Amino acid sequence: MAAPSPMVIQVQVTAQQRSGNSQKGNPYIMVEAYASLPGIPYPQRFMFYCGAQNEVPQPGFYECDVQVSVKNDRLDFQVDPRQARRMQEPQAAKSA
Repeated sequence: MAAPSPMVIQVQVTAQQRSGNSQKGNPYIMVEAYASLPGIPYPQRFMFYCGAQNEVPQPGFYECDVQVSVKNDRLDFQVDPRQARRMQEPQAAKSA
């Protein structure tokens, strides 16, 4: 069987974020982003974790690799926008 092609999704990181300290006292930052998923007409909002301000990507569009694994006998899909590749803003769809 041939190796499957890597999966990639487009993510838009926004400037919205919130920060705080965990119950153990560790600082964290939660960053808002939107993922364009196959077969879903509108981008879906999600939040991702950053441990420090220098890990927070600049607002904009990114191309993210999807990491697939099996955990507890279930498929697990992970995306890390902190490791993404910056891309230009996609062109708006032309109206008919």
